[in-house]
Amino acid sequence: MTHISMDKSKQNLYKQTKKDILDIIKPGSKQLIHEKKFVENILKKIEKIKGNHISAIIAGSFGKGTNLKDAKDFDIFALYPPSLPREQFMKEGLELGQKVFKGYFWEKAYSQHPYIRGVIDGYKVEVVPAYKIEPGDSIISAVDRTSLHLLFIEKNMKNSQKDDVRLLKYFMKKVGCYGADSAISGFSGYLCELLILFYGDFLNTIKHAANWSLPIKFTLIKEQHTNLARFDETLVVIDPVDDTRNVASAVSDRQLSMFIAASRVFLENPTTGFFMKRPVKQMTYHQLVGRLENFAMIVLEFEVKDMLKEIVWSKIRKNTKKLLQHLEFDDFKVLKHDIYHKEGQNKCYVIIMLDSLILPKLKQVVGPLVSDFRNSQNYIDNTRAIFGPYIKGDRWYAIRQRDRVDVKPIILEFAMRHFNISAKVHVGEDIRDLYLKNDFTSEFFSDFFISKEKFLIWFLNYVYINLIIVNYNFY
Repeated sequence: MTHISMDKSKQNLYKQTKKDILDIIKPGSKQLIHEKKFVENILKKIEKIKGNHISAIIAGSFGKGTNLKDAKDFDIFALYPPSLPREQFMKEGLELGQKVFKGYFWEKAYSQHPYIRGVIDGYKVEVVPAYKIEPGDSIISAVDRTSLHLLFIEKNMKNSQKDDVRLLKYFMKKVGCYGADSAISGFSGYLCELLILFYGDFLNTIKHAANWSLPIKFTLIKEQHTNLARFDETLVVIDPVDDTRNVASAVSDRQLSMFIAASRVFLENPTTGFFMKRPVKQMTYHQLVGRLENFAMIVLEFEVKDMLKEIVWSKIRKNTKKLLQHLEFDDFKVLKHDIYHKEGQNKCYVIIMLDSLILPKLKQVVGPLVSDFRNSQNYIDNTRAIFGPYIKGDRWYAIRQRDRVDVKPIILEFAMRHFNISAKVHVGEDIRDLYLKNDFTSEFFSDFFISKEKFLIWFLNYVYINLIIVNYNFY
């Protein structure tokens, strides 16, 4: 079996790349001091508010010291005694959050229970109520683990490893697989931290990821090894503070595969170029028309006004998966699909590329071997053929007529029945009109029609440029 690693001649290049990128993404001392004061002021404000909360902590990447320079969000948890009744806990948590944001913009958001989030002095802040539990205690709400996560990272992570976490997060951001929310279905910050703890540093994590053979299962706690068999996901990383939870459960197969493939590319070319922003060139109307002439395209447009981002992504992603299965069952081959939605927009789009928008009226149905008496007889008795059954080679065959051949009404009927959201289905000229009416759809189509993964395009460009340099120097 081939083992993928980094050539020894590229070690110094990687070290310089790591240094250069950390200079870009690691917060400076002035920024950290300013943000620390900002957080301390909020924590002091919470302490002064009357209520049953015991204390408040800053969690997330800032609390663990793994935050990136451009991260302007803070996760603050108000901790309540486990004895506090659930209803009172939620009521007080919301009231406390509203008092913290007095004079600033805030809104109610939802996880397992509602909480308050908003903006203070340009920073995004979340104030989340949680029960204060000790290691080994049963959780009452899902967010109760957060304080234990904070303690675990503080206890086990070296300062040098925090920079490796930053590098891993930034790497995943550039690949597009960072973020455990429903919009991304990728790697969470906590999962990145556990990967660095398990493999030791960024480079070792990338080396192992490049050689992963699925499924991947591991835990940092020896006593939890017996629990690995309980989980059937493709990537399993048991939470060190809760052996019933897979920290990687949100990671989709696509995002996991993106990380593996990108790790291989980086080991081949560990340069700063991998981390640089590569803007997508916007597709023109004429380019879109050309694409529509060559590809069978369908666009579903959903009205999602006043719907929370998490609900939009969850509902659309879940039902799109069912739709694609439905299309495959009806003999439409799905070549590619993607979902596009930006928070604050009233529309969500599902773009689907098929092998054809219209199927042939007739379909050949392959039957059993002629020598298989029982199944042959069943096939002959139950076939709904307009021609056959007949023998070709050693098998029975028949020709049936399809009930439906046009994909548009099939999709529209499915959308009305399952998505439970106002929907339109666009084909051909309808897609062109959609492009002309909505400026932001240009970004979606431009992204969809990128022929290769973005990190792969960078890699091929890098190889091409270096080939030109080598040839130039040769001559």
